[in-house]
Amino acid sequence: MRRPEAAGPTTTQSRRSRSVSAVAAAGWLAVIAVLAVTTVLPRPTVAGLLGLVVVAVCLAALYRTTVSGSFTPVAVTFWAFVTVWVGFAPLLQLRDRRLPWPDLPLDQYHVSAQVILLFAVVAFWVGNTRDLPAARRTTSPRTGLTVGKAVLVTAAAAVLAVACLPMTGGLAVRFTSRDDLQRAIAEAGLKSRQDLALLGLLSTFPAAVSAVALLLCLLCWRSGSHAGAKARAVLLVTTGAAVALNLIYNNPLSANRFASFGVLLAAGLAIVRFERQRWRTLFSVGMLLGLAVIYPLANLFRNQRSRGDLRVGLDAYYTWDFDGFQQTVNTVSYVGVHGHTWGHHLVSALLFWVPRSWWEGKAIPAGNAVAAGRGYEFQNLALPFWAETYLEFSFIGVVVLFFFYGKVARRLDRALTGAPAGLGTALTVMFAAFQVGLLRGPLGAQIPFVGAAFAVLVLGVVAGSGPPWRATHPPAPEHESSPTAESTSPVEMR
Repeated sequence: MRRPEAAGPTTTQSRRSRSVSAVAAAGWLAVIAVLAVTTVLPRPTVAGLLGLVVVAVCLAALYRTTVSGSFTPVAVTFWAFVTVWVGFAPLLQLRDRRLPWPDLPLDQYHVSAQVILLFAVVAFWVGNTRDLPAARRTTSPRTGLTVGKAVLVTAAAAVLAVACLPMTGGLAVRFTSRDDLQRAIAEAGLKSRQDLALLGLLSTFPAAVSAVALLLCLLCWRSGSHAGAKARAVLLVTTGAAVALNLIYNNPLSANRFASFGVLLAAGLAIVRFERQRWRTLFSVGMLLGLAVIYPLANLFRNQRSRGDLRVGLDAYYTWDFDGFQQTVNTVSYVGVHGHTWGHHLVSALLFWVPRSWWEGKAIPAGNAVAAGRGYEFQNLALPFWAETYLEFSFIGVVVLFFFYGKVARRLDRALTGAPAGLGTALTVMFAAFQVGLLRGPLGAQIPFVGAAFAVLVLGVVAGSGPPWRATHPPAPEHESSPTAESTSPVEMR
């Protein structure tokens, strides 16, 4: 009688994978059940049930991307943000009938707002799970990252700071508060007119260039794109200068929260290697906790009034920090009255650099238009990307755009692997870091900073020159999982 063969590594790994999958499924069901009992059942509504489905989809997708076998920061930041901002928060708001902005109720649009969001996340998931050709592992000299290119961009940021800081209130005001900075800018005459192109050139553009400079420096350290003591010394000095520039322009005291958070996140993604599963898990959990806890606490840096009105715990989810659901509802109402805008706000956002004096019909940010339509006195509000897409291109536009958005996110995540680091790596890190601001919207308020940063990044890498100081022996490629790693993911859905 033959003795049974011992279980091999493949069998053991398969059993372990099934065990992890079972535990994850049980945990997922437990979380959804708790949310159903505590948020939906006390005041059952169709909108609340759809919101619970959104949370369920987002958590399942977040788990899948976390254990997919490779690091996918773009997908992770997408799912984490949607889970907290417009997944969990609206469940509390609907249960207690406490929306962030007090106005006449629009209960008749609650279901429509949740349907728009649900189809957006499902379309993104479908696009993000489609197979794509494997990213190439070679980097051409033109798109490679070198110390010379990092020096060039950092030098440009330093020149801009020296030239622009005196015209935007000086250095000291950057370490006071956003209100003090805005007053200094207004006193300088940069906000006396509706056209803010000059303000963007003197304030937003240097901040964007500083963020790119720091990213390039850190990626050069990560990929070893330097050789010899001279190159290391130059890169060390350049990195110090880039850090100083970001402390000036992108610190949380005077800068937009999403700019400050984006720079910190980009730095972390550029420095830390998330090859081990435990690090990828910690990143996903950290994103959830950061958005749920640290995001509202960031108002401590805003001004004295925000510090006085600060709410903590579950009470924070009824504030304007989590007004994404209400603004989506307001968008549905706005479209019912004014109709779709068919790309007017999007084109105006992409052409942010065109002065309004040259283009009289240039649209204001979509969030301002929607808030004005509801009669809000304060109109500089967020507008979720799916809501702005619905405003511009109708429901069909939401499905189509988010499907391709998912495909782009997947391609960017695949471009992250490989060495040495190149333009694809830098684009992925930057998009993952600043995606949260773009999703919160409106694009007209977020694209000036993010769009300028992407333009400087591409131009600095492709057209940059200077001494390459490249390592004689490039580092070995990063660890890459086997071709079957993704296909064996416990919750893979194709």
